[in-house]
Amino acid sequence: MSAKDYYSILNVSRDASQEEIKKAYRKLAHQHHPDKHSGDEAKFKEVNEAYQVLSDPKKRSQYDNFGSYDGGFQNEGFDFNFQSEDIFDIFSEMFGGGFRRQYEEPRKGEDLYLELQIKTRDFGTNRIVEYDVLDSCSECKGSGVEKGSKIITCQTCKGSGHVRHTRQNGFGLFSQVSLCPTCQGRGKYPEKECHICKGSGRAKTRRTMEIRIPDSLPSHYQVVVPKGGNAGRQDPGDLVIHIKVK
Repeated sequence: MSAKDYYSILNVSRDASQEEIKKAYRKLAHQHHPDKHSGDEAKFKEVNEAYQVLSDPKKRSQYDNFGSYDGGFQNEGFDFNFQSEDIFDIFSEMFGGGFRRQYEEPRKGEDLYLELQIKTRDFGTNRIVEYDVLDSCSECKGSGVEKGSKIITCQTCKGSGHVRHTRQNGFGLFSQVSLCPTCQGRGKYPEKECHICKGSGRAKTRRTMEIRIPDSLPSHYQVVVPKGGNAGRQDPGDLVIHIKVK
């Protein structure tokens, strides 16, 4: 039977909402995580024990009614498997990454930046600009698959694009999600890669574009050409032209 004041541990009121409890937990877990230089392992376990109870409506109800929760905790009051999404969010904030985002392939292509130097006499004229861009592969139409071949669902991650590793440590069971090493987060891959783009679905090409120079410009001016950048899974990125007037 526990006599700890879980509300005080999380610094929340007894009528705090689930969102307030979650917010307080994330702040304290981030503050006391043992991997940080100023971390406190004992406090970290205590914070997680409190959150295990208050984040679960049934456990919280028992705790509120009887002043304790006797359902038991794994591994010295802390099981890392609970609320795994919250744990991933905390680690994302701590270490600058995103457990979910790291295996999501960008749907928009990269923006490209081009510098164009002109003189005042170029005002009101048209200029031709050339630049290299990663365009959708003309051979495989952006699929990355060699003609006559097919797309295979990755058996390592079963098409999810990520794999989960569970291991035991000093705090309990720790589940880590990482990018699938076989398909690199795509969930599927070509049976045989396109011989032109090597399975990427994109190939470098030289693009020529004509732009109109306004009649008057400040010394530094930017023109954004929508979808003028690299090809992506859904939409191309933009082309940003930085015009400098000599």
